[in-house]
Amino acid sequence: MAPSSVWVGGIEVTPVLDAVGRLGGLAELYPETPSEAWAPYRTLYPELFVDDEWLLPCGCFLVRSAETTILVDTGVGPPGLWDWEAESEGGLPAGLESQGVGRDDVDVVVLTHLHIDHVGWNTDRDGTVFFPRARYLVHREALAFARTQDERPHVQRCVVPLLDRFEHLAPGAEIAPGVAVLELPGHYPGHAGLRVTSGGRRLDLIADMAVHPALLQEPEWVYVSDGDPARCAGTRRAVVPELLDRDVLVACGHYPGAGIGRIVTRSGRPVWVEAEA
Repeated sequence: MAPSSVWVGGIEVTPVLDAVGRLGGLAELYPETPSEAWAPYRTLYPELFVDDEWLLPCGCFLVRSAETTILVDTGVGPPGLWDWEAESEGGLPAGLESQGVGRDDVDVVVLTHLHIDHVGWNTDRDGTVFFPRARYLVHREALAFARTQDERPHVQRCVVPLLDRFEHLAPGAEIAPGVAVLELPGHYPGHAGLRVTSGGRRLDLIADMAVHPALLQEPEWVYVSDGDPARCAGTRRAVVPELLDRDVLVACGHYPGAGIGRIVTRSGRPVWVEAEA
């Protein structure tokens, strides 16, 4: 059974699923990858495939210490606003409530980047800030790039209303004791993750560094929404060996189940496996 949360020393990390849907055909999303190359990954990660389409979970993470409640990314947002084939949407508010976290209880919102599926509950359907007490943190380069796309509805609703509230997410900076910004360039300008360390334990939240777990073994595969594919590949080549077969938890909101697991060697290749309860 997938864990509802994991403890990294004295820090609790809890996955909160916002949405699941069909993002599109693999041939369109990975145009340079032949269809037969997906065969081993269909076996490894069957939850992420429906026929020849990518079934994409969109999850967020609560990172809670005794002093601070951090929400990492805000999902797709209110149902019906993203043009995709959704199986479920709008789960974040209820998911937070199930963890005893209300809108006023979030101290910090960390945005790993500003793609549509990571900013949806920054605001409500009308563009009103959804977490009124929270500090909203985002990398300066991510915000600058989003401002070049002001015509996009998700930027108008989820980014523009917060322009006077955003704070700079600086690589290496400590957001709270034991929670630091992890630079993971390539997917989006200023793309970042988090490293959680406490009590001799560690969890790396890798955001969209390897948006599909197949990319852990296939770092050169090009996903159409990777802004700088060559830099993405370089980041994956550098980071995956640092995580492989180590006692380090790895979290990604687009991975199966709870999205918290480890990267291990299976049959000579790096594979993501979900953490056991």
